[in-house]
Amino acid sequence: MPTKARRRGTRARTKPKATPSPGTLARRLARVLAERDAERRRHERQLVSLRQARDRELAAVVQDLAALRHHEARAAALTRLVAERDATLAAQAARIAHLEALLQKSTDMG
Repeated sequence: MPTKARRRGTRARTKPKATPSPGTLARRLARVLAERDAERRRHERQLVSLRQARDRELAAVVQDLAALRHHEARAAALTRLVAERDATLAAQAARIAHLEALLQKSTDMG
């Protein structure tokens, strides 16, 4: 069987035009503008996401600060309570010492 030679594209290739047609330019411009708008929307979403993350971090820091202030106030209150208790115990110890000293003295009664 004789084989026929296959012909490769018989049409002559057309060279691209040096200057695009107005329709081509309009399509390119529309595509570029759509890409720009999509990029702006993507960037805006990214900014919103970053702002939300920053706000969450700031809220966490403020919450930590409030907790630290609460613990600081509680520590100061406990320090005051311990100081008051120490003063009360010292006064009671002095009173007991005074009463024991009175018991050691002989009384002139009876």
